[in-house]
Amino acid sequence: MHEETARDQADLIPLLLQHLHAPLAGTSYVRGVLPAPGGADAVRVAVGPVTAESTGELTLYEFPLVVGEDCTTAYDVIGMLRTLCGEGSRPAGTGTVRGMPVVPVDPSAVARAEETAADRGLRLVRTLVRASCFDEDHTTDPLLHGFLFLQQDLVRLYFRADGLPGVTAADVRTTGALTALTAALPTLVRGEREQMVPDDTDPHCARVLDVTYW
Repeated sequence: MHEETARDQADLIPLLLQHLHAPLAGTSYVRGVLPAPGGADAVRVAVGPVTAESTGELTLYEFPLVVGEDCTTAYDVIGMLRTLCGEGSRPAGTGTVRGMPVVPVDPSAVARAEETAADRGLRLVRTLVRASCFDEDHTTDPLLHGFLFLQQDLVRLYFRADGLPGVTAADVRTTGALTALTAALPTLVRGEREQMVPDDTDPHCARVLDVTYW
């Protein structure tokens, strides 16, 4: 197996972990992420009911990691799995491994289910948390140290920011331009002080910044 292939497979795992406990569709959960045998440039995802007592109850979907010049992302895999699992019936495979039918997936033939508001919110929080996790001294400014989903597409993020006593919260819509917003948040939290207001209903912060307009 090429080292790059191994890294690509490893990069998928953290983003698929959420579906150990959150269903992809119906009663279908991720139960495993496996490297394809023989060093193939592919990844296999085991899917089945969370109550499964043996691998014989699971289905093993195989996804190519590269299609043409495009890499297959974890978001691609999740979107295709949701479509496949939403079809209901257990597909027949081209063979079996440990009792699991192996189902090769052609990304050009499987539509990707759209991201949900929860998906986008999780992506935002995960990105901000990752930045803090790599900072062992917790000197990231501002430092995310809390979050609360107020609605399906509205999340309140809690930050500690240099020069601002106590906790500063930022209300964010997950339906906007998240990449741009994630990059801009540190500057907004540190610099938009005149736009911050208290929220008497939330004892977890001293002030709130509304950035739902992004």
